[in-house]
Amino acid sequence: MKQGISRLALGVAAVSAAAGLGAGAAHAAGFFIQEQSVTGLGRAFAGGAAAADDASTIFFNPAGMTFLKQGEAQFGGSLLIPDSRLTDDGSTIDYPAFRTRAGIFNPGPGAISGESKSNNPYDPTLVPHGYVALPVPNTENRLWVGFGLGAPFGLESQYNSNWFGRYDATKTELQVYNFSPTVAYRVNDWLSIGGGIDISYAWAKLESKVPNPVGALLPAFSDDGDLSIKGDSWAIGYNIGAIVQPVEGTRVGVHFRSGVDHMLDGRASLKDIDFPPLPGLPATADFATGGRAKLNLPPILSFGVRQEITPQIALLGGVTWYGWSSFKEIRVKRSDGADDLVNEQRYHDTVGVSIGGEYYWNDDLTLRAGFQYDPTPTKAGYRSSRTPDGDRYWLSFGASYDVMQNMSVDFAYTHVFIDGRKMDAERDFYVGTPLETKVSYDASNSSGVDILALGLRYRF
Repeated sequence: MKQGISRLALGVAAVSAAAGLGAGAAHAAGFFIQEQSVTGLGRAFAGGAAAADDASTIFFNPAGMTFLKQGEAQFGGSLLIPDSRLTDDGSTIDYPAFRTRAGIFNPGPGAISGESKSNNPYDPTLVPHGYVALPVPNTENRLWVGFGLGAPFGLESQYNSNWFGRYDATKTELQVYNFSPTVAYRVNDWLSIGGGIDISYAWAKLESKVPNPVGALLPAFSDDGDLSIKGDSWAIGYNIGAIVQPVEGTRVGVHFRSGVDHMLDGRASLKDIDFPPLPGLPATADFATGGRAKLNLPPILSFGVRQEITPQIALLGGVTWYGWSSFKEIRVKRSDGADDLVNEQRYHDTVGVSIGGEYYWNDDLTLRAGFQYDPTPTKAGYRSSRTPDGDRYWLSFGASYDVMQNMSVDFAYTHVFIDGRKMDAERDFYVGTPLETKVSYDASNSSGVDILALGLRYRF
């Protein structure tokens, strides 16, 4: 029985924690961080595939480099200030039954001890980005090369160790960095094409609590165990795009970013689960082992339009498809050779829309604003406290000012309104043993995000 408990405890606990490997940012629906451009944020990323107004086009559509007037280096960052609270609406834990001298002791489902409302698990987080775009000499600005660096997926959160959702998550650190060499070519006066390689590095560390199944029978053994899983991975993807300018003042762009499949290699461990000296029980369920977990980053297809209305006013709009259905499950491969362990996610594809505009106040000052609707890909019955997700509504404004001939400063502010959605996940522990324990979550969520961004552009 000892082997069965330890192997199954590892399996279920690792799957429970690994579910957070795909749970990224609380700042875009799903786990995608859109904040890869200050100017783009100022218009809620409307028309990003067609905007082509600075070096951040390397991320949103590298074909846009051919529309830049000269080489450019851009560096900036977005300060994400999320606030999220989960309130217990009747979550339960169902401990196993035990045979005692007095008969069968079966406590049945009961309330989870601890704080009934979570703290805000998010600290303000800076998401940096940087781009360099250069025309190739002696090509009459028809051929461009570029390089981008950003963090398009990621999350850091930490809940109190005694909150009611501790068996789902206590700490999450997920960081995905993207290194992107790109190239663009102006085919003729109305068509530009571009593309690049996405070199992706992912690193994750996830922690949660594990209930002691004998705690209901013997309170002296009710302390939770500590589960930790961590791993990292390198993977490669690609992106391609095109921009058509049928007439002066009108641009239509399309951009595709491939999905990237990571296989995170690392270790999982469980400690501090001790059992009383009773017949048939091992001394502990603790373990430490290697493991692998697959993380599928979704493909993304964007369409954008930029239309000049007057020499001072431009309107932008965009539609973006996210291939979230690629994230169907978390599959953990165990180094002990046992069967794969699967935690269903059942994400579904989504389509976001955005509209925005820019007003060129004078030669030095540009003002912009935008709105975006960003639906959640999560489904009822599968939402986790690592991603307390809901449909998102972005309201943004921003400005750019030329502080000197070749240097501009960019600023943007966004507030993201998030629909409250239920956290309604289930977590099973010690499955297939007499100690099987089930945790069922029923919690309501209220969330919102403020974003402040600042950037600097230098043209040469």
